[in-house]
Amino acid sequence: MKHSIGTRHGALLLLVVGLLSACVPPFVERPVEPRGTVSPGSQLIGCDQADQRVVVTSDAHLDPACVYRAGFDITASDVEFDCRGARVEDVDRTLRIGILVTAPADVPLSHIRVRNCVVKGFNNNMRVTREGFKQLARGAEYENGFQDIVLENNHLYSSRGSGIFVDGYVTGVTMRDMDIAGSGGVGIYLEAGSKGSTVEGNHLHRNGFAGTGPEGTVFDLGGGNQVRYQSTGREGLAIDGSSDNRVVGNRFEDNANGAILVYKNCGEYVTLRPQSWWTRPYGADRNLIEGNVISREDQGVWVGSRMSENQLVMDCSDPAYVDGPGQRIHEDQADGNIVRDNDFHDVRWGVRVEDDATSVVDNRFTAGDPAGASVLIGTEYRTTELDRPVAGTRVTGNHTDSGGPLHPYVWVHGHVDTDFRDNSIDATTATLDPGVQPPRSPFLMVVRFL
Repeated sequence: MKHSIGTRHGALLLLVVGLLSACVPPFVERPVEPRGTVSPGSQLIGCDQADQRVVVTSDAHLDPACVYRAGFDITASDVEFDCRGARVEDVDRTLRIGILVTAPADVPLSHIRVRNCVVKGFNNNMRVTREGFKQLARGAEYENGFQDIVLENNHLYSSRGSGIFVDGYVTGVTMRDMDIAGSGGVGIYLEAGSKGSTVEGNHLHRNGFAGTGPEGTVFDLGGGNQVRYQSTGREGLAIDGSSDNRVVGNRFEDNANGAILVYKNCGEYVTLRPQSWWTRPYGADRNLIEGNVISREDQGVWVGSRMSENQLVMDCSDPAYVDGPGQRIHEDQADGNIVRDNDFHDVRWGVRVEDDATSVVDNRFTAGDPAGASVLIGTEYRTTELDRPVAGTRVTGNHTDSGGPLHPYVWVHGHVDTDFRDNSIDATTATLDPGVQPPRSPFLMVVRFL
């Protein structure tokens, strides 16, 4: 049976299929062992305030015997906020943000520490934002910016959306030594226009499974039309139009749709959600991904992950270079990224490269999928429609153990100016071979409609 669903692009026929079961890998919550000592002059926020949302403007600490149910707003510079192992938990799962670091977009913010917290159940367990950032003038987005915002030694569990969300045009955030698991969405989300952050020494695992279960997720098409879809799920780390970041020494395991996806937001929901839409002018460029251990993922690092994906249902404001019945393809932007000295274990597609000037250097791949690849270069529609195959990729010094992909280093749809040298399979010199396009979902992040 087929149902016709109206959209602004015309009628779209969606096949209704049966429900499939989905298994979300379990994780175990761990208490935080507090590090450091409470700063001199720090004020205790006691159990009598556990059900109030508290604004924090100077050094403060929590009572580890309490569960704080309403969350905190940190709104001033030079603040150390130390939970001392206390839980900050949205027990009823109705609140937006657990711990928020925020200031107006014209007010700089700096020298903030948020540490030793267990945060659970909020839509975003932690968020860093500049109020009014969507209205910042082009070219002036980084005036009065943030710097030295440190989130460390926190455990973030079971957020309904992202575990940590770093908002647009936020700079200078360090996220380190944290356990982030069970997020319904992305473990750590670096929003469009953010830049210069560090993601270091974290364990991101079992994130992104909201909407992958048999019940699916409802999507509002506008005009009273809704559809329920089953999702691919989300990744451990999303670098969405965010640049000049360092992703160093982390562990990624068992996330729903991969470890690290690097892409540019296409200006989603311009007509369906105009009140929340804003222009995303910048790409996910010049990011360093180094020294990470990535295990049991479908995608390891995917550069330009939306370059060939059908984004019709995303209602994008960016121009489409493929626009036809049931299909809109928007050009992604993720230039000049470096993927270096990482370990990939049991990853189906180790590094996928769909944009230009990517360096894939000195990585190690073990126990991959025989039908997958250690490194795959190429993008379909930009090549066939614009005659612009992936260019300037550097693939050097990588090593793959036997027992993994049958063809570890492959290209699809063409490539130009590739520097391929000194790569190996066991003791054998590797070659760059033609490969097969990985399977795609019918729409971005949509496995099937129910």
